[in-house]
Amino acid sequence: MKKYLFALAWTVLGFFNLYAVENDSITYKLKSELDWSDFKMNPDYSDSSKIYWELTIVTYTKKVDIWFGIIKVESFAGFLRNSSWVKSEFKTDLMLDYVQLKYEIANLYAKRAETEINKKKINAGMTRKISKIIESYIEKMHSTLKLYDVETDFGVNQDMIEKWKNKLINGNIE
Repeated sequence: MKKYLFALAWTVLGFFNLYAVENDSITYKLKSELDWSDFKMNPDYSDSSKIYWELTIVTYTKKVDIWFGIIKVESFAGFLRNSSWVKSEFKTDLMLDYVQLKYEIANLYAKRAETEINKKKINAGMTRKISKIIESYIEKMHSTLKLYDVETDFGVNQDMIEKWKNKLINGNIE
């Protein structure tokens, strides 16, 4: 629930600084290739996880038609660097490959949300309708990423990571 409230707060605000890499925020628009320096927080060694980060969909207003109020948005995957960590023993090429693919899958869902919002020609004042669309894609994204985690054994199974890469390339991710 905390993840969804965080993601919702991020998307409802909609005005996210896409150019803030030197600060806390990263979006796919600004930085599509991740590296370990993007994970700024010290690891929590009491946590059994190898890595901690929360992906979300960041949406901002690109244009509003002055006559009809129709909004055009742009959406990207995003996360907060200062709240993200990885334990040093897991900073491997395989794990970075696993994390990168998660980021790309998240961006796929962001672009799907963007397409749906822009196709529906929604009035900019209908923020609740826009938020519901974004929320639905965040839920789908999290569901897919959970399946990805299980099938890749949280980044350990290289063959499955490759299969997921092919699924992404071939457009076979629901």
